[in-house]
Amino acid sequence: MLDYFFKGGFTMYPLLALSIASLAVIVERVLALRRASTDTEAFMAEVARAIEAEQYEQALETAQKGTGVMARILAAGIEKARKGKAEVEKAIEGRGNIEIGKLERGIPFLKAVTQTAPLLGFYGTVSGMIKAFESMGLRGLADTSSMALGISEALITTAAGLVIAIPVAFAVSLFVGRIGRFVQDLQEISMRFLAALEEVEEKQARRLARDEIGGDYLEV
Repeated sequence: MLDYFFKGGFTMYPLLALSIASLAVIVERVLALRRASTDTEAFMAEVARAIEAEQYEQALETAQKGTGVMARILAAGIEKARKGKAEVEKAIEGRGNIEIGKLERGIPFLKAVTQTAPLLGFYGTVSGMIKAFESMGLRGLADTSSMALGISEALITTAAGLVIAIPVAFAVSLFVGRIGRFVQDLQEISMRFLAALEEVEEKQARRLARDEIGGDYLEV
């Protein structure tokens, strides 16, 4: 393998740098997405119970103890729960955009690698073919060894570029799909949270209406 690296010429060095950087970003993204995960159902059930009981402090404490993306987004919404549904929606949307942006960190670099690595490989191909034809022009067809080295360099760099780009492109697809599922979960959880909050507001309105009716009746 090391022999192939040196036969590939200078182009193999930037390709090696891209492969190391890509591997580091992929590992970091895998760990980040794992940390972002939350047991959504159990977490949402606990928060919803606290909201329905109008125990906003407990709901906020539960959300703040969570370590996942959903916990931080819901915590932002719960902090605005007493200010009305509009403020809650605004807080959830704002925090959601921040968290999704964090999850997408590194993806643009990986996408750039999937485009740059094959181009570097093709550059090495052109460079190797130039060397092969120069050797052919200077020494003729009799010196096949120099020509073969140039062609070998061309093929090795092309293969190296593709070997880097293909798994990186696969990783990007997995990450984008995982982030897409996060977005769907966020939308579902937000709807359930807002529904629970709306139900509490309706209960409060009915209770206030009963109190007002009871007060009017007593005055009469």
